[in-house]
Amino acid sequence: MSRDRGIIVDRELSHAFHNGINTTLLIEKIVRERVFDSLYYKQFCFNVNAATILDRAVELACIGSFEQSGRPFPFLCLLVKLIQLAPQREIIDFYISQERFKYLRVLGLLYVRIVYRDLKSLRPYLEDYRKLRLYEHGEWRLCHVDEVVDKLLNDEFFIGIRKDNLTNVITSDIDEINGNRITMT
Repeated sequence: MSRDRGIIVDRELSHAFHNGINTTLLIEKIVRERVFDSLYYKQFCFNVNAATILDRAVELACIGSFEQSGRPFPFLCLLVKLIQLAPQREIIDFYISQERFKYLRVLGLLYVRIVYRDLKSLRPYLEDYRKLRLYEHGEWRLCHVDEVVDKLLNDEFFIGIRKDNLTNVITSDIDEINGNRITMT
């Protein structure tokens, strides 16, 4: 015997849209849900805006998506919050152009790559050779900003986040939000 039950499809949707798509949907649903459930997000990202997120971003000490325990790194939490906030392009350009905080720059570059898909604005940062701590594929390693920019330009995934071919993810999320309910048996 099957019953048609509606499921709460999504939470924490942004009020901002980019090219007609809710910006929060640019990150895959499972990643969003794990970030929204994380303690770091609830403590430090819940009530921030484009200006106060800087306080958290300058404290970043590494780049990564999820620890082996499944807990998201602060970098990923801040990225999801930044995408949810959808600040103006001038603010993101400020994040990228400043020289002092390298992790803030990488956060801004990844945001530009995911939201604006602007490859041309990433190319000048191939000349930034500062070291970064990167947690990827279950291990720590040192890399440089130019390596990260190269990955943003050429690879499909970076720290487990898909940068291109988001149409399938977005379409399935939009279908769920527009009322195409999932049935449970």
